[in-house]
Amino acid sequence: MKFIHAGDVHLGNPFSGLDKQLPFTLKKTVQTATIKAFERLIDDAISAEVDFVLFPGDLYNSAENSPFIQEVVSKQFKRLSDVNIDVFLSFGNHDFEADTRNHLPWPNNIHVFHQEVETKIKILHSGEKVALTGFSYQTQRQTEKIIDDFPSKGDTDYQIGLYHGALGVAGDPYAPFSLSDMLQKNYDYWALGHIHIRQTLNEKPFIGYSGVLQGLNRKETGDKGYYLVHSENQRLIPEFKNIAPINWNSTTISSMTDETDLIDQIISLKNDKITFWSITITAQIDATIIERINSGVTLDKLRDQLPTNMWVVRLSVANARQLSLVSDNIDQQYWTGALDKVFEESNITDYLPSQVPVFIREHFMSDDGQEELQNAMEQLIAERRQNNED
Repeated sequence: MKFIHAGDVHLGNPFSGLDKQLPFTLKKTVQTATIKAFERLIDDAISAEVDFVLFPGDLYNSAENSPFIQEVVSKQFKRLSDVNIDVFLSFGNHDFEADTRNHLPWPNNIHVFHQEVETKIKILHSGEKVALTGFSYQTQRQTEKIIDDFPSKGDTDYQIGLYHGALGVAGDPYAPFSLSDMLQKNYDYWALGHIHIRQTLNEKPFIGYSGVLQGLNRKETGDKGYYLVHSENQRLIPEFKNIAPINWNSTTISSMTDETDLIDQIISLKNDKITFWSITITAQIDATIIERINSGVTLDKLRDQLPTNMWVVRLSVANARQLSLVSDNIDQQYWTGALDKVFEESNITDYLPSQVPVFIREHFMSDDGQEELQNAMEQLIAERRQNNED
């Protein structure tokens, strides 16, 4: 048996953290990156002759999709139908209720899980019986432990769970579960979605996230793709496949002599594919260079010299915030942890009234929006500190 586990495709994602100076050729690549990754996945599914493909939530970036995205999905699903490859699909916290919205008709090989936990059966050419159990979100948040509604493994050769959620306790926003909850079900594989970082929670049986198919912003660094899973001695073993057209990456510059040296170091960074870089300078540099970096002059100069498969989205000096924290006797690690907690997506949505338009909500949950909020907060803190000193 072979199948693909691909969580969090996010078709229709607008990409955040990119400015208007992005060259046209790169802009076109960015605009089609998630679609290209999705098409590559379908290509691989067909060439590998898999038995089925699993999408455990957030195939779409939102419940409302353009006719273009609908056409892309319909066309690719038909390609799978033409070669008798099934798709088992659930909707997550981004594309919740997508199954109730208008979209182009899907072929009979597409099997959608609905709100209530349900099990679907697939009989392989070998005669083996595979049970697949899953559910879909109907609202953006799912605070109940849906894992409790999953049945234990039944009379089947393999049982696979599709679950869009995160480790946690009842009341947490995204279908909370514990590792022991899943192990108690005796499933052979848990195809998880929601967390964009590829990670394994348990090896035997496998319980884990394939991660996002294509990194969506500068925080989602490194190789991205899906798991190709095969059976071996009654075990289901995943193998990562890197197919993202674009990589996001980050690095620090800890030593430099001047601006020219800085630019040379950045240009020499390795780029196996189109890569968007975030560069943080930790080196001790004089005030003149800091001013040039903060004003954007150095970044503009750097971008004029970049190779065609590379772009720098962010160039910053790390010391400014740290020096501010030192003056306040605040521990850097404590501050960073607290900041991340405050700006979790669930906290932001809590403080945005329900009547706020969707595009505003999505902006403040994006990478750029959260950075704007953080910068505004730090400015307020600095102003209050100055007022107290006065």
